[in-house]
Amino acid sequence: MLRKIKKLIKAINLTNFKAILRYIKHNGFKGLYTTCINKLRFGKVILDEYATWIANNEPNKDMLEKQKKYVSCQDLKFEVILNNPSEPLKNSIKEQTYSKFKITEIQNKEEYKSVVQNSESDYILFALGNIELLPFAVYEIVKSIEYRDSIMIYSDNDILTEGTRKKPHFKPGFARDTLVSQNYIGNMLAVKTNFLKIHSNLLENLGNQIVYDLAFRISEKTRKIEHIQKVLYHELEENMPIDVSDEKSIIKNHLNRVGFKFEEIQDGKFVGQYHVIYTLEKTPKISIIIPNKDHINDLEKCINSILKSTYKNYEVVVVENNSEEKQTKQYYEKIQKENSNIKVVNNPITYFNFSSIVNFGVENASGEYIVLLNNDIEILTNNWLEEMLMYAQRPDVGICGVKLYFDDRSIQHAGVTIGTRGLAGHRFREMTESQYHNRDYIQIVQNLSAVTAACFMIRKQLYLDLLGFDEKLAVAFNDVDFCLKVRTAKYLIVYNPFVEAYHYESKSRGADETEEKQKRFSNEYELFVKRWSKVIGKGDPYYNKNYRLDTDLPKINYNKIL
Repeated sequence: MLRKIKKLIKAINLTNFKAILRYIKHNGFKGLYTTCINKLRFGKVILDEYATWIANNEPNKDMLEKQKKYVSCQDLKFEVILNNPSEPLKNSIKEQTYSKFKITEIQNKEEYKSVVQNSESDYILFALGNIELLPFAVYEIVKSIEYRDSIMIYSDNDILTEGTRKKPHFKPGFARDTLVSQNYIGNMLAVKTNFLKIHSNLLENLGNQIVYDLAFRISEKTRKIEHIQKVLYHELEENMPIDVSDEKSIIKNHLNRVGFKFEEIQDGKFVGQYHVIYTLEKTPKISIIIPNKDHINDLEKCINSILKSTYKNYEVVVVENNSEEKQTKQYYEKIQKENSNIKVVNNPITYFNFSSIVNFGVENASGEYIVLLNNDIEILTNNWLEEMLMYAQRPDVGICGVKLYFDDRSIQHAGVTIGTRGLAGHRFREMTESQYHNRDYIQIVQNLSAVTAACFMIRKQLYLDLLGFDEKLAVAFNDVDFCLKVRTAKYLIVYNPFVEAYHYESKSRGADETEEKQKRFSNEYELFVKRWSKVIGKGDPYYNKNYRLDTDLPKINYNKIL
């Protein structure tokens, strides 16, 4: 037995005893065991949580043999079209456990249309680049679409280098703004054959990044897009070359087809990330609503940062909420005297109800657009209003939120995930810039389920149509509740990291201590959960279920979940 354990430990290269203890501490004995088993099963060295995920969520040899006997209830047939494929890709397709497919090799992308028109398959599988399919890839696609009328299907993937699987790319559900910012769909796509035959023009004049181009074109015609939250293929090199010029051309053509006017497509932080500068069709008045009770130092810093804005057609509406200090009144008088576009309105209620305060502020706003802004925010981006308006002006967008930092430049808010710790949580909270990764999506515009009301923009009429913030949620969950109402009304929530600000919120603010506050929180918690339990239970469509929900960071949920 001891010899067997030593063999397993040697198999995963943990020859240092301290390293073994450290590994057990982070992954448990189960993690050590499954990592060893995975090494013996696949012959690949993996020393992190991903090994446990693979062992718990991917089929073993017996399961793969069972898949070979599977009979599809719809007798689904596939045609795999390969354009100058690599040998690993060709070999991996031949090793698929689901055998009802045909392989067709072509020499150039102009042949796709004729091959599809003559295909007798149910689905076309597009696979390109330096990738390798896992043996159960087609089987999983079959299982995913058997009882659904899916038009387009994509999956997660990882990287395979020198026999080591690493860096799984657990992707979000389909999100147009996210896809415009980065090709997260990848290099494998299954598409319903009849759909392509009906819309044969989709296969004309394709860009070099065929999957990226097709994903846009198909999404313009249908919403029947399926995301398989499983790793179905490997990228065979860590930094696959990206044709930035081609991808920008694909994005440009997509935006032109859907009628979104733009000035330019800029490069993002990482190669393959993009920042579209949309055209402002007009310069409407924007009302910036700031609730305030004393804390004049914070408010002054906030207003001074607003005054640096390059967009000039705005007003600031400070909603005074029972301030007690004499200096507060003096400051109000000063800022109103010095700035004709700043006004202070007195909220009539004598208690704290954030929802009521912002609703009162909106009632007293004269702008076509509303920005809700906490008094402890300091704007760092001078063209912040233009950046937010670019999205808020779109008829398909409800709210545009921003990236917020703690004063040490770690992330305070980069969007909200529904379901974190059973409710909702700020994505990437306390992550530092040195930890950013191109697949964390911190630095790209994307569609999310919610953003914080500490700083977001919305059309005033939409805010009123949805009856504003629910005043039953006086303190907690009111912004997430409102975002979910916006989504229910079929509008998009956009997170724009190109607007940056400090949010001087304490990292260790602590829980409400008084019995009254605890009772209030409990009531608001119950109301929120009762209202949105089905949404929470279904899972956030923009957050992959292979990530844990007990943390704000994208850590792998290595338990068996699929």
